[in-house]
Amino acid sequence: MNAITGSIEASPQTDLDVVHSAPACGQFPDPLEADDASDEIVVTTRRAIGRVALVAAEVGMRFQRESVPYDPMSWMLAPRRVFDGAAPVDACLDRDDCMRGVLVHGLGLGLDVDRAAIDTLMSSDDDDFDEHEFGHLYDGQFGGAGRSKRERTGRGTRLRLYTATIAETRDNVMTQAFHASVARNSGEIRARLAGRFGPDLADAADIRIGVHAASPLVVALVPGAVIEMIRQMDRDCGTVAARTFAVDIQQCIQA
Repeated sequence: MNAITGSIEASPQTDLDVVHSAPACGQFPDPLEADDASDEIVVTTRRAIGRVALVAAEVGMRFQRESVPYDPMSWMLAPRRVFDGAAPVDACLDRDDCMRGVLVHGLGLGLDVDRAAIDTLMSSDDDDFDEHEFGHLYDGQFGGAGRSKRERTGRGTRLRLYTATIAETRDNVMTQAFHASVARNSGEIRARLAGRFGPDLADAADIRIGVHAASPLVVALVPGAVIEMIRQMDRDCGTVAARTFAVDIQQCIQA
């Protein structure tokens, strides 16, 4: 069986699932084949293996959540700018690179971003996501819509449940969407929306703290059982499960 042969060379946005031949030093042998005496030996620790597993899980969850049309394994084996050209499967043995990988996919910041952008985010004193960092990652594409005065002038640190609604018509297509997840401020939410729906729709989103069940878009899009689940998460924002909690509901109507 030849599930994976050669090395993978991929750009950040395209050809993630294309496998090319390359020098042996960049090859990843088929993991479904039996071990061979010529296999490269990698000395590591259980903690480091756990880091790679953590990033791989984040990649898989994100690709499923956002319906990314590429193979998560390809992302793990391909060189990435955020890891200075190393493949995530190698780089994420290191703690800092593991953190970079988790941030890239946890915040939906693109399939490959500049290392400097992620390091700016990691250098925050309270691991927050402020206006400067958001602009650094998204090149100033967004305005300040949806952010409270407190969030524009200070740095929130407490995790809260946020919800966002989008109602926008572009190119004869009306898009209605609902999002809920836990974050420290609305900037993090807008970054996630950019990864899911693109920067234009993310900029048009109405982002609020908590869930507002009487909002017309919420009434139209979100079933009652899902509302109750979101309310439960609102009460449990400090739990481990809250870090990966996300609800996305979208419908598009062609005019």
